[in-house]
Amino acid sequence: MDSQNILNKSAINNEKSLLSLSMEKIEEYIQILEEFQNKCEVEAKFVEADLAQKKIAQLVKIKNKKNLLNRKNQQIEERDELERSQKEELDEFNKDQDKKFYELNEKFQEMQNKLEEQHNSQLKDLQQKYEEKYSNYIIKPSPELINLNKKLELYVQKKDYQNAHQTQIEIADLTKKEKEKFEKEKYKTIQKEIENLQKKHLNETKGLELKIQSAYNSFKKNRALKVQELLLKYKNQFRDLENKQSNDIKNLEKIVQGGMLKQGKTINYSNKVRDKNINFNKTATTK
Repeated sequence: MDSQNILNKSAINNEKSLLSLSMEKIEEYIQILEEFQNKCEVEAKFVEADLAQKKIAQLVKIKNKKNLLNRKNQQIEERDELERSQKEELDEFNKDQDKKFYELNEKFQEMQNKLEEQHNSQLKDLQQKYEEKYSNYIIKPSPELINLNKKLELYVQKKDYQNAHQTQIEIADLTKKEKEKFEKEKYKTIQKEIENLQKKHLNETKGLELKIQSAYNSFKKNRALKVQELLLKYKNQFRDLENKQSNDIKNLEKIVQGGMLKQGKTINYSNKVRDKNINFNKTATTK
């Protein structure tokens, strides 16, 4: 498209139509019009140069507006990208922490199971120890029982069967009592050993539980701290991005509001047309 078509085409004479043009097309039109403006200036066609300059200014303004719109859209993408990055890193962090927590939980469960097995084994060994100890245990007779057995022998020797029978009954009663007493003492001894062992097991279990709880608390604390560090990192990144984007937009808005032209200083072609007419009139008068 040549310069005259660009100047006269109605499709590019309103802002809405111009905004629909691509940046490449706008750059192309500006270049064509700048070449046309320079040519007109050399040929002293200032009216045409002025029209080209105004169209260039309009195109540059549209270009700056499109740059502003494009930059705003780009900034939205930048913020979205940073938000995606934050979400991905946070999701990955939580996934990794969940895995570590699961492994930690498995480790502690294994420790608890191992301790429980150890306690059951120790209790079983203690019970087996006393079973073996008392399986063939012979109760030592008391002095009183020994004397009764001696009396029984004497009565039998004297053929005193009546007293022998009576003594025999006393021996049976006393033997039964002493056996019951022995069983009670044996039971108390075993129970005391079992209770002492169970207290030891309870202390060990509580100690392990405290150790596990402390590890859980430490894990949760460290996780919370790392989350805060991660959030703070992105908070700073969002702040820096916001400041940068704000400055970018301000600079672009100044360009749009100021109507800065690509080619630099605007030439007042109206004065040149007036000066040209004056010179022409002077020449005509002289003639």
